[in-house]
Amino acid sequence: MSTSYLKRFFKPRSIAVFGASEKPNSMGGVVLQNLIESGYEGHLMAVNKAGYQEVFGVPCYSGVSELPSMPDLAIICSPPQAVPDIIRKLGASLVRAAMVLTGGLSRSQNDSLQPLKDAIHEAAKPYGIRILGPDCMGLLVPGQNMNASYSHLNIQKGKVAYIGQSGILGTAMIDWANGQGIGFSNFLTLGGSVDVDLPSVVDYLATDPYTQAILVQVDTISHSRHFISAIRAAARNKLVLVLKNSITFHLEDKKALLPQGINDADQVYDAVLRRVGVVRVETTDELFDALETLTTMKPLRGERLAIVGNGMGPNSLAAECLFRHQGKLSRLHEDTVNKLAELLPEFWDRRNPVDLNADATPALFAQAVEILSKDPDVDAVLVIHAPTRLAPSSETADAVIEVAKKTRRNVLTSWMGRSTAIGARNRCNEAHVATYITPEKAVEAFMHMVDYRRNQEAMRQTPIALNLQKNRRSRMVARELVNNAVSRGRDYLRHEEACQLLECYDIPVANSHYATDIDGVVEIAKHLGGSVAVKALHRENRKPFSYDQGGGQRWRDLALDLYSIKEVKEAVTKLAYRVSERHPEEELRGYCVQQMKRGFQSLQISVGVTRDPIFGPLIFFGAGGYSVDVQADRQVMLPPLNESLARRLIKQSRIHRFLKENSYRFKEDIANLCELLVHLSQMVVDLPEIRAVDINPLLINKRGLLAVDVAAAIDAPVATSISPYPENLSETRYLKRSGREVILRPIKGEDEPNHLEFFKKLSPESIRLRYFYSRGEPTHIELANWTQIDYDREMAFIATTRREDGEGFETLGVARTSTDPDNVQAEFAVVVRDDLQGEGLGVMLMQKMIDYCRQRGTLQLMGSTLPSNLGMQTLAKKLGFENSFNAEEEVVEMKMMLNDPTEDWQFHRLQH
Repeated sequence: MSTSYLKRFFKPRSIAVFGASEKPNSMGGVVLQNLIESGYEGHLMAVNKAGYQEVFGVPCYSGVSELPSMPDLAIICSPPQAVPDIIRKLGASLVRAAMVLTGGLSRSQNDSLQPLKDAIHEAAKPYGIRILGPDCMGLLVPGQNMNASYSHLNIQKGKVAYIGQSGILGTAMIDWANGQGIGFSNFLTLGGSVDVDLPSVVDYLATDPYTQAILVQVDTISHSRHFISAIRAAARNKLVLVLKNSITFHLEDKKALLPQGINDADQVYDAVLRRVGVVRVETTDELFDALETLTTMKPLRGERLAIVGNGMGPNSLAAECLFRHQGKLSRLHEDTVNKLAELLPEFWDRRNPVDLNADATPALFAQAVEILSKDPDVDAVLVIHAPTRLAPSSETADAVIEVAKKTRRNVLTSWMGRSTAIGARNRCNEAHVATYITPEKAVEAFMHMVDYRRNQEAMRQTPIALNLQKNRRSRMVARELVNNAVSRGRDYLRHEEACQLLECYDIPVANSHYATDIDGVVEIAKHLGGSVAVKALHRENRKPFSYDQGGGQRWRDLALDLYSIKEVKEAVTKLAYRVSERHPEEELRGYCVQQMKRGFQSLQISVGVTRDPIFGPLIFFGAGGYSVDVQADRQVMLPPLNESLARRLIKQSRIHRFLKENSYRFKEDIANLCELLVHLSQMVVDLPEIRAVDINPLLINKRGLLAVDVAAAIDAPVATSISPYPENLSETRYLKRSGREVILRPIKGEDEPNHLEFFKKLSPESIRLRYFYSRGEPTHIELANWTQIDYDREMAFIATTRREDGEGFETLGVARTSTDPDNVQAEFAVVVRDDLQGEGLGVMLMQKMIDYCRQRGTLQLMGSTLPSNLGMQTLAKKLGFENSFNAEEEVVEMKMMLNDPTEDWQFHRLQH
């Protein structure tokens, strides 16, 4: 993931097209014609070894060495076998960007039987030349008058960027968008992504001021951590929609891509995209409608939709679709109802949706929309029109458009029909008013925006600080359990080890006793007294999810409700016989005996860990037991989890609704489940060897939680796709004057309340010096962005200490950095509470940040401050920064080299 030299793809000053000719089927010729016709203002060159003097009036050269100057961007449309050598020559000539439109390189080989795609990568690597493609459609940037593609049409200027992996789908999107009058800020497809990949382009466009939204079409995801980090960062500032098609044509491949215990890979992608705060569209229809919405809709102020039309049939279709997607129908304000009642017949039901009746005129449509758009309880208005003689489509569209232009509310339209509706749709397209073929499509498009808003709000929820016991000894025991299994060549934990693992993370487990034979079971039953349950242990049921396909197998391994010693002997004897029929003696592992306690009206839950082949560890939660529908309720989420994410996972399951309706201590039950999920998440972070943990059933009743049965599997370590909280960076220090103990540690989401309190204690002057202007109290969104950070991209160290009254902790100061995707440069900022000036806290925080950035290989640390901030300048000099005045920006720049730049070619790329 790197944005180095990507500017040369999007804003090249000169372009050379390789393989260009005037032959009818020349891809290079098509690209060159598109560049000329789009009005590209830079220097154009053609390259073809056939010896042409010019191609379409552009000077042509026979090879790289013949070029009068090296281009910013080379576009390669040459035959596959020639491409690696061209890349090598371009790299040696210090060309930094090459776009390969040639296809078939993954299926073609060179003389050494190496795939040409790999040969391209090897040819580029020594020189640092960036490669877009191969087999890409090209790149269109209307703001630069550049159509560097083989597309049959150019694109109009717009505010949405399109990034795709399918070139043909890209050309279809361009054709449709031109027909709708929709434009783009940037448009490209990535093809084989031998170098420049999806995360890199998302990172680049996330900082593009002309791009307000990003539409991503993705077939495959190769680097899940980079993908998640880039999409998550972009979604914080821009609306991001993703079309992910997950069809696998071969059943064997489909099964291999499924996480254990999960039946539907789509469920995983949905969970990933929700986790990073974006919206998924599932069909090309939805993709086109989403583009319409992104292009025309104003910022969404809420979720409440008013529906108005000239018939209850279409209105009902829209309302049903809204309810099906968990949308909200506006409850009309009394003033709105009264104003509409003056226009509508007496039999109007005075409710939303608003039926204007079949005799509605264009004027009535306009009046109704204007009244609804002024209702404080309405966030958007959907206008549904079926053509009549009294309300022709085009005339009604003109009337609605006039109102839509004057309101801040979003007005969506659906002009039903075809022959007369097309004119109305065209008018709306020209006026940039959102329009859809059917009412259902309009509602679905509106719900895309609502889902994005909800996902963003969920991402920024302030988690409750859980009082989790950080028992280092217990976590060391857990590590020893896993190490011991690995050293013995096992890919699983024995039942007793799996139970002990849960106990290490404070997950309550039923007391289990183990015996190797029937006599041992009898002795345990005598000791326990009362009713007991016996489970036969063997090779198959030590595996997680061994009972997922139904409970038949499970009942053959169990003997329940055994009260007397006679019952125990008889039942276990039969159990031993049943098991021996299915498993040879070497597969048997003895018996597990637990005391049974009935009568607590327990709810069974399935919870645990599984591993996705692309996204790594997943936490799952849902209904438990051993019926075949258990998997249907299993919900998944990427770790690490905090309290708010755990609560969100629980809400997705039907368990949440059941507890809400039946539990006498609902809040306490949910809090206990959240704590358990957070503990499971910490287990995955601590022990990346964990491949699966299957707790089923987990009982919840008036006594709390109890894990009755568990199985655990291990494998090669796999890290989480989202960087976990780096608790290893926490350390204790002491203030210089007062000697007060402080903890320097990375910030986390739970710190939001303390961070707001910290901000409030800063003086107006400290705020001005930190932010370069006087500002008010930060909003929740700002605080969430400051505290819920992506540790792969940024870092914030806070100094915290226990309050004087002993009640919790308070924040004393913070130092933060934001690092570019190439890890070349990090920009810092630091602020300390006014009453702690002179305690050496600023030095502590900055030195910790310097050490951290140096350790992770960052080349340069830099910051800027106002000329009047002499304290910051003095601190920077003391720490070894070089200060200089930037007259253009009127700031003092502070820079420090952290690592030797001569050892890292990335720095030279940045300087170049």
